[in-house]
Amino acid sequence: MIEVRIPETIKVGGFDFKIEFSPQHDVELKENQNYGECSHRLKRIRIETDLSPQQLSETVIHEFVHAVDGVYCNYKLTEDETKQLGNGLLQILEQLGIRFVR
Repeated sequence: MIEVRIPETIKVGGFDFKIEFSPQHDVELKENQNYGECSHRLKRIRIETDLSPQQLSETVIHEFVHAVDGVYCNYKLTEDETKQLGNGLLQILEQLGIRFVR
């Protein structure tokens, strides 16, 4: 398995999105029943800190899809479409032996 380290920031359409892992934010994410969140206004992606390797990869991909959707598609994707696209990309990357890690 090729492990791709999740960077501190990722550029989407010229915008730098900061990627944060913080136990302090885990409580809020769990209360909202989310593994992660993407804020376009704050240009921030937050990811829960204690996810399994596959769930971490799926969550990172999912939040990247949200970032791309907001910047390039004016928020046209529904949450279900984002989840479906993210899971499809996860399957492809896993088959290629690629996984995101912290």
